[in-house]
Amino acid sequence: MTGMARTRKLDLRREALTGAGRRNQLQLSGERFGRTSFLHSDAHLNGPLNSTARRESAEISDLLGTSMLRRPSSVDLRWKNFAVERRIILPGEKPEVKLSHHFLILWDVRAAEGESAYLSGRFSPYKKYPNTITTCLPGSRPAVRSRFDHEVIVGAIHPDFIVGIEEELDKRPSGSLRQLYGTHAPDLRNLLRLLLKESETGGACGTLYAESLMTALATRLVYAARSHKPHTSSRSSPLPPRLLRRVLERMRADVSANLDLATLAAESGYSRAHFLRTFQAATGQTPHGYLIELRLEKARALVASRSMPLIDIAAACGFSSHAHLTTAFRSRYGVAPSAYRRGL
Repeated sequence: MTGMARTRKLDLRREALTGAGRRNQLQLSGERFGRTSFLHSDAHLNGPLNSTARRESAEISDLLGTSMLRRPSSVDLRWKNFAVERRIILPGEKPEVKLSHHFLILWDVRAAEGESAYLSGRFSPYKKYPNTITTCLPGSRPAVRSRFDHEVIVGAIHPDFIVGIEEELDKRPSGSLRQLYGTHAPDLRNLLRLLLKESETGGACGTLYAESLMTALATRLVYAARSHKPHTSSRSSPLPPRLLRRVLERMRADVSANLDLATLAAESGYSRAHFLRTFQAATGQTPHGYLIELRLEKARALVASRSMPLIDIAAACGFSSHAHLTTAFRSRYGVAPSAYRRGL
């Protein structure tokens, strides 16, 4: 192959990569946080790109500029107030952009290097290390220059959700929010990865689980961005018995229902954050964990009755699939549903 032909082939490949990402941005340019859900993924980064991934968060696209989805987005799950995606930031200069949401960027795989603009217009070098967190607040993200491909996991949070979480805190931290720059924040990192995994598995654990993680992530972010440790009392008061009965009756009414955190908190009359603490103090479990126990109790009874196929039992008990039922059943009872039935 001649040098000219080889150069032309490289140019075409580069155009195909950047063009695909640009087409995704144009297709979704009209979508915003209030009208769509969000993205996510968690497969091995060294695996092949998923060429079928199309839908993406417009907010994350605006933040990162020229980038590509690594795996499908959480937008398809229609989560409220939050989106998570795995992206590749392509090298090049990205202009200053206005932001309307809160963002968490988890730098992944290898160190990310580039330059960021100051108010004077001059650029200063930066280096972000793997497993560290950078946050961006609503406002302006300065122009940046990326030297290499950067692999990142990005979470976007609606500002109204942050405001709501702050209002629900028993003890609100003082001071203004500040950005985190390549900060070692294990709590934020782990919660973001759990949400990414839940998104990539198609929301297998349900809305209650995802919203509990979102609430925990937003709460930790509020404290981290103000340099405060989360307020923890030595002992949380349990949910009063009358209110606990009301919540449990709502759960038992239909264990297959995809309950969300706001619905159960409303039954108690408390905020989401306060409900989570008092419910766990009263039962020793999270609301999602308790709901899974109720589902498994019903599933075990149906398995023992031999009246339904296992795949129908999974659906009737609120599990996302036969495989999801099998995993949870084996974890709880030490044996798969099919083996449990055979042993009766």
